[in-house]
Amino acid sequence: MSGKPLSPRSSRLQRTLRRRAGRTLAAVAGITAAALLLTGCATGSSSSTSGGGGTLRVGIVSLSDADALDPASASTTGGYVIARQLFDTLSEYGTDGSWQPQLASSITADDSTAKVWTVELNDATWSDGTAVTADDVVYTVKRWFSEKLPPSGSLAFVDPDQVVAKDDKTVQFTLKYGTVTFPEAFTSPTTSIVPTGFDPANPIGSGPYTLKTNDPGVQLTFEANTDYFRGAPGSSELDVISFADSSSAVSALTANQIDVDASMDPTLVDLVTGTSGYSIYNYHTSGTLTWVMNTQQKPLDDPVVRQALMLSVDRQALVDQVYNGYATLGNDIFNPFDPMYNSSLPQREYSPAAAKAMLEAAGYSLPVTVELTGTDNQPTSVKQNEALVKQAAEAGFNIEYTYVDSATFYGDAYGTYPLSLSYWGYLGIFDQAAFTIANNAPYNSSHWQNDQYDELYNEAITTVDDTKRKALVAQMQQIEYQTGAYIVPLFADAVIGLSDSVTGTASYPNSDGAFGYNFRILSIS
Repeated sequence: MSGKPLSPRSSRLQRTLRRRAGRTLAAVAGITAAALLLTGCATGSSSSTSGGGGTLRVGIVSLSDADALDPASASTTGGYVIARQLFDTLSEYGTDGSWQPQLASSITADDSTAKVWTVELNDATWSDGTAVTADDVVYTVKRWFSEKLPPSGSLAFVDPDQVVAKDDKTVQFTLKYGTVTFPEAFTSPTTSIVPTGFDPANPIGSGPYTLKTNDPGVQLTFEANTDYFRGAPGSSELDVISFADSSSAVSALTANQIDVDASMDPTLVDLVTGTSGYSIYNYHTSGTLTWVMNTQQKPLDDPVVRQALMLSVDRQALVDQVYNGYATLGNDIFNPFDPMYNSSLPQREYSPAAAKAMLEAAGYSLPVTVELTGTDNQPTSVKQNEALVKQAAEAGFNIEYTYVDSATFYGDAYGTYPLSLSYWGYLGIFDQAAFTIANNAPYNSSHWQNDQYDELYNEAITTVDDTKRKALVAQMQQIEYQTGAYIVPLFADAVIGLSDSVTGTASYPNSDGAFGYNFRILSIS
């Protein structure tokens, strides 16, 4: 989520986002109705649970000894899982894919410039019983900047010295410049609010669970926070169990060793549906395994080679063969759930002949060799990389694929690979740009930079009128489409294996992980 993008989830950030419950958001004074919609005047779509008993066992591929207990440093699957159980963010993405308040009860702009924002907090408590206050929010934000934690890199519009507590439940942000994307920027688990004096070794949070035990890379055990301000979670205990691969997790599910398989390989769906007492829950998401082309490494420093490689991907074949149909086509830009998404761009087609012609016209001798590095950051990662090797061979490329373990992939070499596969998504277009694309983005492992793109981005994030802003974003995404460094071949469905004893499911299309890792909504009978 996601330095190593979200990894957004697998790299250093990945970002990504997930949310659910609800609360009505007050309107932003003076901003057009369309702008209001963009900034999230949506009503929460799911109600809080009333608490329950039993232990919910969730299998996941895979935990790591690098899983951070500090949400601001979360960069792995386990780190995001931990953050979602222990902490809350000011805002979240709900079941309709739009943002809504979470720990905040409202987030409003003070006027049409969208430069001053007021955040009102819900009546919540930390797991030690003390109240969550505005001072904690101020402390959290200042900590990001003073310790140079990842959120500071994606919140360039925030002036930490101009974040002040107006009273116990009210925080005022006076931004460096106005931006209507302010609420969306606080949806990532990395922006979770922590108490004043936070100690990552003893993580106290306001979330639905508390951490009982942590066996790094093996298992996480959480206990229900029955005083959670949105209602006690559906199970009294939550066990998150790591599996080396999806096959092992599916076997554990159908053997009644776990209740939820949170990261299924979609090609294994029939093994679940063919077993009595188990079913599949799936929904479209904005998550994607995207190939990152390093513009500082040959031959991908050449935009011609990048364009040719984009034409060398048979996207429909990936959807059908690697994802068993549980995916939708991508077009090398993010995020189809964002209302600013440029859907007018022609769908990129698989055209090996055109790719070869482009390479030869540029003076390249075929095949053009490209080094690809990958890991198992998703159940489909290896298969997707192997498919690219075969598809691109028809288009004049020799893809030399090297598999490494996750620790190595996201180690010191991350950001140096000529071509790599990272898991991204669950970010609005502006957040994705801030994290991975725009100038000085903290997780720009492609090292791509475009002055015109940056100018458009800077103008767009300060443009309140959403019609004008959408026109600017269309131009931004046109530049990405033509010269960018991401191959976004598809958007993967969330595919989750469930025991019939699990209830309370809901879809989170713009949120990372099964149910956005909002396991509090699930109950076990």
